[in-house]
Amino acid sequence: MIKFIKWIIKVIQGYFNYLKFRITETKKIKQAHIVFILPYYHTGGAEKVHLNIVKALSHQKCCVIFTHLSATTNFYDAFKKHAEIVEINSIRNKKSYFLQKRLDKNIIKTINNSNTIHTVFGSNTNYFYSVVAKFDNHLKKIDLIHAISPNDERALTFAKTAKTISYRVCINQKAKNDLILIYKQNNINKTYTERIKIIENGINIIEADTEKNQSKTNITFGFVGRWSEEKRPEIFLAVAKQIKIKYPKVHFVMAGTGMKPNIRLINNSGVEYLGEITNFTQMNKLYKSLTGVVITSISEGFPMVFMESMIFGVIPISTNVGGISQHVSHLENGMLINSKSKAVLIEEFVEKIEDLICDNLLMSKLAFNSKKYATKHFNIEKFNKSYQDLFL
Repeated sequence: MIKFIKWIIKVIQGYFNYLKFRITETKKIKQAHIVFILPYYHTGGAEKVHLNIVKALSHQKCCVIFTHLSATTNFYDAFKKHAEIVEINSIRNKKSYFLQKRLDKNIIKTINNSNTIHTVFGSNTNYFYSVVAKFDNHLKKIDLIHAISPNDERALTFAKTAKTISYRVCINQKAKNDLILIYKQNNINKTYTERIKIIENGINIIEADTEKNQSKTNITFGFVGRWSEEKRPEIFLAVAKQIKIKYPKVHFVMAGTGMKPNIRLINNSGVEYLGEITNFTQMNKLYKSLTGVVITSISEGFPMVFMESMIFGVIPISTNVGGISQHVSHLENGMLINSKSKAVLIEEFVEKIEDLICDNLLMSKLAFNSKKYATKHFNIEKFNKSYQDLFL
């Protein structure tokens, strides 16, 4: 009985939220030129890319529909500055099939009946793919695929929507090749591969003072991101623990989200937890303090943390996954590790970091080349123009 009452209350709340949506939020959608359907506005590399796209297109009226509950409000104000914000999680999370269908129908009808909307864009949310086929043919439909992991559960979705999507954007050639393979495996006509565009991510290149003391008394390696299964932060901790036994003055830090439940493990590994850094100035201060940024992920597109840190001469040290090797060349502007098993990965990370600690010339070379490469290749101007042209 108690469960039934709670369910009734939840459904009533859902309908109240839906009524509020009908009265206030549909106007925001209907008056837009571009509607974005995105999952979150919390801290994350993908979220930062989505924000940059909205910024690039803010000369048009943009509306962003957020489909999931965000862990933090880190990018909320920035999104709100450049677009109207609509959140639908408070309706969707009531788990009422009838209410969900009412919401879907209303959003689809509002977009199709708008006199101003010309493009609908989606990324990283299944909700976009559940409704995209029902948008009118006169609308341009675009999605962004950051990376495709081995045995990606979205593969069938990408195949089923290949004919519906006007243009698919991949952030690098690796993601495009993976997508083409999915098309081939699902017998999608080759002509649809012509709709796949590559637009690499970009950042605002700033003049940064990268003169750092690279002596053995001022060496710091960082893990910057979220604590999640695919990021494998436990590998970073294991590496830090081994390095500090031999080189106790070498400093290891972690910054990001989802780490507080693991604070004891972090501390026991001799790593300093800096919390979630959302302030631009503080983040740049962190990058200036780092010798290297360590990525231990099982899959990646190309991490924004590398783009942001390399302009400060920070050395990228990473598993060789996704599109990382398109920008990071081993022993030229960074270090790549190819092993698969965790045990061997830890050994190789330790070995590579020890090489840097013991070889100031190598450290200086990689830092210089990292800064030089980032300055030449990561400027956001090309990114902005590519998206502006795509959305014309």
